[in-house]
Amino acid sequence: MSVYVGIDVHRKRSQIAVVDRDGAVQVNRNVPNGVKTVLSVIGDLPIGAPVAFEAAYGWGRLVQLLEDYGFEPHLVHPLRCKAIASARLKNDKVDAATLAQLLRADLLPEAWIAPLDVRQRRALLRHCCRLVRLRTRLRNRVHAVLADHGRDRPDGCFTAPGRPGWRAWICRTPPAAWSRTCWS
Repeated sequence: MSVYVGIDVHRKRSQIAVVDRDGAVQVNRNVPNGVKTVLSVIGDLPIGAPVAFEAAYGWGRLVQLLEDYGFEPHLVHPLRCKAIASARLKNDKVDAATLAQLLRADLLPEAWIAPLDVRQRRALLRHCCRLVRLRTRLRNRVHAVLADHGRDRPDGCFTAPGRPGWRAWICRTPPAAWSRTCWS
């Protein structure tokens, strides 16, 4: 018996729908995210059963889970999945069943699932970019505070020649001036 699985993934819970070859919904349950709970619904299905889910929160972990237990993951491109977006009745049960039906009919707008090492490198790069943006925001804030107090920074605050100047100014500034600056 061929079955098709659709999962509407959310942060804490997911809706799992299992559809047979004829399109009849066999199971449609809402379960907490986790290995045991997801496998309690799909664990008895045949190895290699296709599973469709949208690219949403935690989809990378779901891909690993499905591949580890012998299922065939299909990542759905969320913007191209018009059947779900334009449905009149919109809830998790319907979305999960629709994903399974689209998979059964071979009408699924799939996205590429990058290998694990590529996903990990991308995550690291995104994290580094966020840290650089944060560093830039903090440096700009220091420049703004110095400018508010009439301190020019001809050599820059964060280069070797400029560092002693602004650090010395901070040490000489009374705490009352900093509290006005920080909360303004």
